[in-house]
Amino acid sequence: MNKFFPMNSGGSNGNANWKKALPNFLGEDFFSDFQNIIFDNNGPKLNIYESGNEVLCIFALPGLKLEEVDIYAHEKTLEVRGTLHVDYSGFRLIQEEITQGPFKRTVELPYPVRDDKVDASYQRGVLIIHLHRLIRSTPIKKKVNIQNLDDE
Repeated sequence: MNKFFPMNSGGSNGNANWKKALPNFLGEDFFSDFQNIIFDNNGPKLNIYESGNEVLCIFALPGLKLEEVDIYAHEKTLEVRGTLHVDYSGFRLIQEEITQGPFKRTVELPYPVRDDKVDASYQRGVLIIHLHRLIRSTPIKKKVNIQNLDDE
């Protein structure tokens, strides 16, 4: 078999050999690099806005069913999970550019946020999540007592 032209190995199984040899020829990550350029594997698109001690995360989520979405905020991380449904019964899909199905998007926020003060609203395909900065009180130094095990 020719290393550079695996289809020329002869026989009727040339296509199968070509498909097996392609990752070795081009490298294992060759197609995944292109996939990251063509497809957005991060999930739904979003904009993040900041004003003082508040952050707004605006997600483009057409077809979101609110009973199928979960939002989690912890420290500097926001996670949104759900399922998008864009169906028009009676019509056949010709071209699909709007992602459908389950999604998960994890976002790093500019600063830690309060998990007890998160508001979310959804209108016209846009999910708006309003977060508030976590302002910690000044840390208190706590003295650690040392247990003397020699006295026992």
